[in-house]
Amino acid sequence: MSPREFGPYLLEELLGTGGMGEVWRARDTRRERLVALKLLPEALNRDAEFAGRFRRESHVAARLREPHVVPIHDYGEIDGRLFIDMRLVDGRDLGRLLEEGPLPPERTVALLAQVADALEAAHADGLVHRDVKPSNVLVTPSDFVYVVDFGIARSIGSTRTSLTITGATVGTLDYMAPERFTDQPIDGRVDVYSLACVLAQCLTGRRPFRGEDLPALLYAHLYVDPPRPSELVAGVPEAMDEVIAQGMAKRPEDRFPTPRALVDAARAALQAAPAAAPAAGAAPPPDPAVPPRTTAPVPSAPPTVLGVRSGDGAHSSVQQLPGPPLPPPPLRGQTPATRPRRRGRRVALVTALVLVLVAAGVAALLWPRDDGGADAAGSPGGTAESTPESTPESTLAPEGATPPPRPTGPPPASLAVPTQLGEPIPVRPTPGYLAVAPNGRYAYIAHRAEGVVSVFDTTSLQVSSTIPIDAAPPQYVAFSPDGSRAYVTAFNADYTVNVVVFVDTTTNEVLQTVDVGTRPYVPETSPDGRLLYVPLHDEARVQVLDTATGAEVASYTVPRNPHWITVSEDGTRAWTANHESGVLSLLDLTADGRVLAEIPAGAAPHSVAISPDGSRVAVVAFDSSTVHLVDVASLAPVEGPVGQRPQDVTWAPDGARFYTADVEGDTMSVVDAETLAVTAQPTTGDGPTSIGVSPDGRRGYVTNLYSATVVVYDLAA
Repeated sequence: MSPREFGPYLLEELLGTGGMGEVWRARDTRRERLVALKLLPEALNRDAEFAGRFRRESHVAARLREPHVVPIHDYGEIDGRLFIDMRLVDGRDLGRLLEEGPLPPERTVALLAQVADALEAAHADGLVHRDVKPSNVLVTPSDFVYVVDFGIARSIGSTRTSLTITGATVGTLDYMAPERFTDQPIDGRVDVYSLACVLAQCLTGRRPFRGEDLPALLYAHLYVDPPRPSELVAGVPEAMDEVIAQGMAKRPEDRFPTPRALVDAARAALQAAPAAAPAAGAAPPPDPAVPPRTTAPVPSAPPTVLGVRSGDGAHSSVQQLPGPPLPPPPLRGQTPATRPRRRGRRVALVTALVLVLVAAGVAALLWPRDDGGADAAGSPGGTAESTPESTPESTLAPEGATPPPRPTGPPPASLAVPTQLGEPIPVRPTPGYLAVAPNGRYAYIAHRAEGVVSVFDTTSLQVSSTIPIDAAPPQYVAFSPDGSRAYVTAFNADYTVNVVVFVDTTTNEVLQTVDVGTRPYVPETSPDGRLLYVPLHDEARVQVLDTATGAEVASYTVPRNPHWITVSEDGTRAWTANHESGVLSLLDLTADGRVLAEIPAGAAPHSVAISPDGSRVAVVAFDSSTVHLVDVASLAPVEGPVGQRPQDVTWAPDGARFYTADVEGDTMSVVDAETLAVTAQPTTGDGPTSIGVSPDGRRGYVTNLYSATVVVYDLAA
């Protein structure tokens, strides 16, 4: 049979069908490559809410870089049919493996640990998978795992149940959390429940509950106790029953808070059990002298490239890498609110980029380096993890309490083509954002998955100390004008904790933690340092805090999803980049933050910065990969292209150029502010997310999220 055409694709072979459509092996004629093309049921396209959500969620899923998430090349609609274009590789799904009987507990935990990594990355980027089941878990002959169907995941906080969508839950009801049958908001704990169901099935070889239809399974999920695998299969530790019970708790607050916490508890249950002879054909038990496997990158270990193709979907080549041991699981019944806070290293987190992280991971790399070639803080020859109580004075940040000296004379001329200074500098995993202190002698780096802020000495180009942020994963940093304070925004994966952490930069001590609205992004202080403006991504407003007391003193309504805010030098105006609204907003700070103008700023404006002379505002648009330069007097915008998916923009002090961090292009774009021509575009590393410039304009510092490095550039003559 000759291939069937579907837009630019030739459909060559039907690989599988299910409630969410068909998966084809297809040829992309535009790029001359084989792909796995998922065609969703036509009925779904007629559901306007689903179609809109599909595009939004697919966009987020497509940028997840966690190794256990199958890459998405493209998505959209052709001839009235929604589709997802994924990389095609060979493999076998977990459901097919379980047709041969239960898996040994050790192998089960090793496989599901990789599933947890992928889920953590998605949660860190605001997605719940909500369809975790054996057929969505692909396993290679070497037991490397991929999780599929993130393109039809759902945003955290969504309430609409998919039970009203014909066929969408076929094969899914066996793993569906109780709150999925109601109109309760959902968060990452629905994936924890589903993962616990899969854990139970792997250990027993049978679905968690008997029943073939919706009423029977609904009743079981709501009222029937979870299975006890140790009573069904010889060799399963009794402690694993308790892990299943907590993972499948009826109330979300009684479950493990994250997929990683569930897997950690399962691993602890194995370690507490007496050793048993492995079953025939089973993988040998892990050597206790060898740390459990994670996907953390260790430079000395070469990656193994793997591929997988299943009967339900098809997915991608990734790298499988070893990593350090995992921490003990949380105690039963603990939630993010009740678990004791920890100082020092935080490896098991509510969010993890597998970063997102997944990510992120999203995906991000979550794990601390401990390879002998770098200290625990991630810098060569530095000090180990430190806290305000234990840090030697010599390792603290350079003095920041005194106002920074103002440069004398004009700033040096910025270079059209900067020069990289030395090799990339290793830092802790997930360096998501860097801010240079006003005196230029150090920078703060927020590490989301690590739960710390690193202090990066700009003289020695090493991390001098770290600051634990216990409340939630740190996201962004702003300094007071005199540098004596830093303000760190932080939130967790399900957005139940949203805070701004006030830090004394002379001691690196946390002064106070202030609760704020949902998902605080990049803040900025007023010129006199008395106010802190905090954009709240999920609340369409800017929260204004008194920096002396932490109290809220004002709240300004802005268009949806403000990411960034920048304040004019005289403190009378502010600009916000509003992500999903596609506009740059001008606020009058003398009139209760009234929005004076909304200026189109491309697709998904992300970061905004005012030129040194205050005459222009630059904003980068993430989805359209453009920069928009707005004249402050006329509000007339001009537009130009930059690197792929710019996430941050920063001006050179001479105002002649600005710089963008292009997270998916792996580049820094140097842009001429008069012509908007890109004069240089050096490759920085894997996933540049932010760029900080020294006050004198001579140095630039780019954070690479996925390769966990900082690259330093000479920016001025």
